[in-house]
Amino acid sequence: MLTQKFFKLFPPPNFLNIPHAGLDICDDAVRCIEYSHSTHGLTINKFGTKSLPKGVIESGHIKDEATLTKIILELATLLKISTVKASLPEERMYLFKTEVPNAQEDEIRQNIEFKLEENVPLSPADAVFFFDLIPEGVMFNDAQDKIFASVSVAPLDLVTSYLNVIKKAGLTVLSFEIQAKAIARTLVPRDSNETQMIIYNMVHKTGIYIVCGGVVCFTSTVSWGDSSTSESKDQAMTADGLKREIGKIYRYWIEHGWGSVISRIVLSGNGVLVDGLVSHCSPDPKIPVEIGRVWQNSFSYDKYIPPIPFENSLEYAIAAGLALPS
Repeated sequence: MLTQKFFKLFPPPNFLNIPHAGLDICDDAVRCIEYSHSTHGLTINKFGTKSLPKGVIESGHIKDEATLTKIILELATLLKISTVKASLPEERMYLFKTEVPNAQEDEIRQNIEFKLEENVPLSPADAVFFFDLIPEGVMFNDAQDKIFASVSVAPLDLVTSYLNVIKKAGLTVLSFEIQAKAIARTLVPRDSNETQMIIYNMVHKTGIYIVCGGVVCFTSTVSWGDSSTSESKDQAMTADGLKREIGKIYRYWIEHGWGSVISRIVLSGNGVLVDGLVSHCSPDPKIPVEIGRVWQNSFSYDKYIPPIPFENSLEYAIAAGLALPS
């Protein structure tokens, strides 16, 4: 039963290369990007943003389905898109790490399914999940001969609510993906084995993610967003709150990070170019902090100049990751 639902909502990778747009649904806005192929590689074919009125989505919960459907429909009509890969809110997901057998994908999935109730407060009938195998040698100093997976679990009612809204807007949903995973696909260079902390700033909240070898291994959402800087005259003081949260997570990772050391911190999202914010985000002066390069896995600036200015591209990290071919 659970496996059947999994394939309907999170299809196997070979289905994900169907042409599609990336649809990012956040509390504050709906953003969309669609790539096309050219002699220079990928180029941005369509893009757009529609702001959401306050209260339509709160902490990932859809509170006003009618308004959200209307806004998605408006954006889809404007951009003339029909098939999407859509985001799910990180703060309503569960993430855990587990050892898995060295076997075929179906057997690994079945193994994880048996472990769900041990790791999340959901019954198998009320959950859907997907997983990524963590590359060998990236972490786990004491587990070199073992295979581990990072497993994301979503409440079935959450997925159903997002699916219903998108379908009512006339779109075909190819698959869902948590926001953190889409961001990692955008901001982590392909084939990177580094462990990075990604800080994604939104209007009313900030996602803090730790990514090991391209796989999301830790997520947290804190109540600190772009509005925290825009509503204050003292940017440095407001950034102190974010720095404290980053410090807590950094210390947790040192103690529980399975032998993996954070090598850099990458920022993206709303308001990250505010003066002084970058210098306030490192819990250790030895760890470099940099602004994310949203297009690094899409195309080269040497061959193609995108129509989205750099400062605006930082808000498209989720949609850009969803739109990338698998």
